[in-house]
Amino acid sequence: MKTMLFVLFLCTCVPAQVIGQRAAELIEQVMNAVGLEAMQSLHDVEYLYHSGDTKSLERYIFDGEVSYGRTRTDSGRIVEQYHNGRTTTVIVDGQLTREPTEVSRALFRRKTNYYWLMMMHKLRDPGVEHTYVGTRTIEGIPYEVVDMTFGEGVGLARDRYRLFVNPYTHLVDRFLYTVAAADRLTPTLMQVTYGCFPEGVRLPEVSRSHPASDWEGELSADGEWRVSHRDGFRFNNGFTAETIRQ
Repeated sequence: MKTMLFVLFLCTCVPAQVIGQRAAELIEQVMNAVGLEAMQSLHDVEYLYHSGDTKSLERYIFDGEVSYGRTRTDSGRIVEQYHNGRTTTVIVDGQLTREPTEVSRALFRRKTNYYWLMMMHKLRDPGVEHTYVGTRTIEGIPYEVVDMTFGEGVGLARDRYRLFVNPYTHLVDRFLYTVAAADRLTPTLMQVTYGCFPEGVRLPEVSRSHPASDWEGELSADGEWRVSHRDGFRFNNGFTAETIRQ
């Protein structure tokens, strides 16, 4: 069923400085709501990621964005992926592989999985640009909308995001995005449910995605919902770049 959107457009006569200021204010609210300061007390995390029939053990060290994942493929192979912020290592059934496709896939997955967990804590990273769009009332909630793009050389590709900031929680509980690295240039809608963790840190537990037909979030008629969830969170495990793979 298509979601009805009642759109209130920002008046075009609003000065650009005011638009930029409002975007910055909203991003500040979001980052406070997800516990940016409390996040500084956390060194690392381990959790389980579930998507369809796939389950992955995920481990990250926040300083340096070190990422490790271990999963069993449909064919029964055990695949371990490790990215230390500079290089990527892939081990299949205990054997190191340098096969380019495997390494490229691992780099994309390590970067992507880390980003999906930490996205709201990275909204002010260097090179991230925000533009205030206006308001959109969706299911009775008057969201404020911010477009987010990335400067040259930031990330694997220059994706576009549209963030819907809930005025009651100050959380981004839905957003639109592209995946340019996978040639997915039409937007996808993501809906997010957050869990609250030590010291008030909020991270996504459930994510629901569906292809969209436009940047207003109208759902594509030929798409379907995909659901992924994260559980079993453990923080401050004492991981190092050497022990995270053990």
